[in-house]
Amino acid sequence: MKTINIALIALFTLIGVTGMAQKSEDRMNHRLAKADSILIAELELTATEQANFLPLYHEYVKAKKENRKKYLTSERKGKKKMDELTDAELNEIITNRFAFKQGDLDIQKSYHERFKKTLPMKKLAKFYHIEKRMFSRKGHHKGKGRH
Repeated sequence: MKTINIALIALFTLIGVTGMAQKSEDRMNHRLAKADSILIAELELTATEQANFLPLYHEYVKAKKENRKKYLTSERKGKKKMDELTDAELNEIITNRFAFKQGDLDIQKSYHERFKKTLPMKKLAKFYHIEKRMFSRKGHHKGKGRH
């Protein structure tokens, strides 16, 4: 009987974890689909440009997300107020922020070289403008935008 209970608990835990992972992936796919439609319309991408650029853009988004996870997840743990942190903890947070920004810049530079092979420079410049606008709107919707 205990074996059955343990097996059921394990099964329900696995189902819950799998469901949470699926929800997260669904949200990511929804955001990418929304970004795709904005980019297709505003950049006036041809079918060939869409086929070449969008998969690369998805890789780029994934790389940036992984960079964020790598450096910024520790900031969210505990969410102490600045006054409650030690100097060493604050230094670690600041150092991680610098590493995150450098990692993001490295990703952008690397993908810029790859993007140049898929889009004309004018469309690429417009892409960066649109991306910045999408990001700032996203931050604004979460209550972090300028007032």
